[in-house]
Amino acid sequence: MKSAVITGALSGLAQAVIKNLLEDGYTVFEGDIAIKEEEIRGNEYLFPLDLTNDDSILKFYKRVTSYIDKVDVITNFAGIVILGSFVELPFSTIDKIMSINFTSTFKLNNLFFENIKAAKGRIINISSEYARITAIPIHGYYPLSKHAVDNYNDSLRREMQLHGIKVIGIRPGAFKTNMQGGINSAFDTLLASTKYYKRFLTRIKFLMTGELKNAKDPNILARVYMKALHSKHPKYYYNVKNSLKMKLLTILPAHLQDYIFKLFF
Repeated sequence: MKSAVITGALSGLAQAVIKNLLEDGYTVFEGDIAIKEEEIRGNEYLFPLDLTNDDSILKFYKRVTSYIDKVDVITNFAGIVILGSFVELPFSTIDKIMSINFTSTFKLNNLFFENIKAAKGRIINISSEYARITAIPIHGYYPLSKHAVDNYNDSLRREMQLHGIKVIGIRPGAFKTNMQGGINSAFDTLLASTKYYKRFLTRIKFLMTGELKNAKDPNILARVYMKALHSKHPKYYYNVKNSLKMKLLTILPAHLQDYIFKLFF
């Protein structure tokens, strides 16, 4: 039996991937905070999972491994975007976003390591195009967490060579998901509450709106995921529908990037 562990399983990207995994003959063990009761649907095993709670993560691990000993692939799709200044939001902001976007991935891969090792399976970590582009003011929390995922991915890949485990990063651009859909409302809330950055936020809103309008079909990413899963020699990273504007901005010298952002202030 081929097995996959997918967390953040009810997100749009995860659902597209799960559909492909099931069609490919995988039994999929799914965890998500929106799952309220354990349920089995054919080859889908659904479990409640709060990625900010260590007890919940450990319980999820124990429930999955009560059914299987080997894991062929594991991926955490959970992610949140928090917009706001580093000096205006409470301390709890950084704890929350790091917990969901990065630390939970670290903990899950750690717990399931022996099961992945037993299958000589694959670890596919979901990063973001924001992990490699220039830092953006008022949108620093999300890129910070995804930079952490990329650095972790590189270190883990080099460690796992010893065990014959492939570690692969995927950096999605903008896709049509619940997370993308909530950014507009989060932006408006921030605009109403910020003390220092109303002018900046008002002037860049059209740029953000334009990027969201170009959000792509999650099935595109699912196809790349399956390619990474099956390739004998997968890439270290798969960049999927990344923003050309942000890539062009990133190649500029830092002082020119600072000047461009200053124009919006």
